Amino acid sequence: MAGAVGLLTMASLPFLVVPMLKGNALPYMNIPVAKYKNLFDKILPRHIYHGRPKRALPHRFIDLGHGFGEAVVSAAQRGYFAAGVELNPTLYLLSVWNVWRHRLWWPFDTRVRLVCGDMWKRDLRFGEQDVILMFGVQSLMAQLTAKVLAEAKDGALVVLYRFQLTLPASSPSLSPSSPLSLAVAEERVGAECKSGTVSNNTKAEIELLEVSEDEFSVYRVLRPVSWIREGGMVENANNDSSSSSRSRKRK
Repeated sequence: MAGAVGLLTMASLPFLVVPMLKGNALPYMNIPVAKYKNLFDKILPRHIYHGRPKRALPHRFIDLGHGFGEAVVSAAQRGYFAAGVELNPTLYLLSVWNVWRHRLWWPFDTRVRLVCGDMWKRDLRFGEQDVILMFGVQSLMAQLTAKVLAEAKDGALVVLYRFQLTLPASSPSLSPSSPLSLAVAEERVGAECKSGTVSNNTKAEIELLEVSEDEFSVYRVLRPVSWIREGGMVENANNDSSSSSRSRKRK
């Protein structure tokens, strides 16, 4: 019995001790594979084609803290350009093996991209992603909210498992009638969480679309036609459809 406990303890070290040594006290937590199937086959199709034709594939997907890479594999198998970032080097190596096991030959296969490092510091092409997935903890939600509002593109979907984005103190929940502005997020989180800025005369908004039975909360980012990011003007490629849709919502 003692030997089994010792082996179990040794096996858990890469998943518990390594993250703590790298400045992250979060243990490894995984979303059940069966829930990925429901996410990609039922939940996302209800929202991802908003304002764009169904043939407008592939979409770009990223998993923040990809663990063994199950979500990356699931996304790539369904036609996404799938990326993931993982802080734990042991999990990162296991995720490389996992994508290879599914004949996704990273780094030679352009359908997948795996990054080992801190998601707050690495270049993840965050502003290009159509779907952003995360299973984190509540303490990270304020920082994630600020990052999404500062960098995510118009129409991007943010999917959280078991947790929800940080809300203004005056708002109990996000809804289409109570958007969360960048100004609120910056005030709550602090300027150090910003990696981009939105012009003073515009606001980004987050719209809650769904909280599923599988505990996924799905949000959409809404932006004006143009916004300032890192000192440059970025034009919204979907400005016609987004603007018309937004005007209908606000009437």
